[in-house]
Amino acid sequence: MIIRQIKISSGSLSVFFLTPTLLLTFSTLLFWQTPVFAKALYVKPSSEVVVRRGQGNEYKIIAMVNDGASVEFLEEDESYAKVRLADGKEGWMLKRFLSEDPPLEEVVTALRTEKEEMKQKTNELMQKLEEVSSTLARTETERDSILTERNQLMTQHHALQRDTANVVQTKTDLVKTAKENALLVTELNAVKQENNSLKKNNAIKWFLAGGGVLLIGILFGKVSGQSRRKKSLL
Repeated sequence: MIIRQIKISSGSLSVFFLTPTLLLTFSTLLFWQTPVFAKALYVKPSSEVVVRRGQGNEYKIIAMVNDGASVEFLEEDESYAKVRLADGKEGWMLKRFLSEDPPLEEVVTALRTEKEEMKQKTNELMQKLEEVSSTLARTETERDSILTERNQLMTQHHALQRDTANVVQTKTDLVKTAKENALLVTELNAVKQENNSLKKNNAIKWFLAGGGVLLIGILFGKVSGQSRRKKSLL
């Protein structure tokens, strides 16, 4: 800080010259008591409390506030506090009439409101619980139905597997039987051919046998005739 003293004929006057940095510091100290953000306080239960233009009874009353009224706390100075009323007026009142605790009626009202909100939320939760329970019951019913259908499908699938196995076996047996039948037909044809050959051979044999017998008879007849003729000549 730079201090200079100037002499004047009528007396001595000291004039102080402040540097810009010190001036900024002084301004900050001058206004530092004012909070940046105002907070809400409540008037304590009492009779009406006066709000004045300044700190002291000598200042004009600008408003009367009832107990429980909400005001904005702006700043404080010793036993006084500067507040802003609901209508926007600003003034000073004694700090002892202010409290951060809301009035009992407001607390009761807030509790009742909270109770009603909780009751409403409880009803909503109960309704949602009923909906969820109903959905769960439907889901369990659908699950049981699906399980039953699945068991039926599994039973049908196993039966189909068995039937398929039987069909495959039957087809295999049919193929085998067809091969055996074809072999039997071949053998039967061979037997038929052999039988026909035998029949032909037998027919030839019988033909030859009959012819031999006939030839023998003819020869025997000729021999007998010759013998008779010889006896008749004798």
